[in-house]
Amino acid sequence: MNKEIKEGVLVITLEGNLLGEHSNAPVMAMIKESLDAGNKKVLFNLARMQFINSTGLGMLLTAVSKTRNAGGEMVMCCLPEQMRKLLQMTKLEGAFTVKGTEAEAISFLTTGA
Repeated sequence: MNKEIKEGVLVITLEGNLLGEHSNAPVMAMIKESLDAGNKKVLFNLARMQFINSTGLGMLLTAVSKTRNAGGEMVMCCLPEQMRKLLQMTKLEGAFTVKGTEAEAISFLTTGA
């Protein structure tokens, strides 16, 4: 997992598997810290994700909910095919804003376009 700020957007790059509480807690702490600091734009780059289960998906739903409840926005980009299929199967694709590339996602978060 990697985090950086790009153009005022908290970019969290997840790698490997997103399976359980031990991997979710640090991510949620990053988001809380960012929101508490007034940065309400969060981007998950999932290009290096290999697998996600229901616990990982729940963490992403919690992240989008917390971000939007704080008046912010969360976007995901570079979704692997397995993640796209999971969102379709669970009928959750409408719960997330998804962009094809990190640049598109940052542009969306900074300009709304």
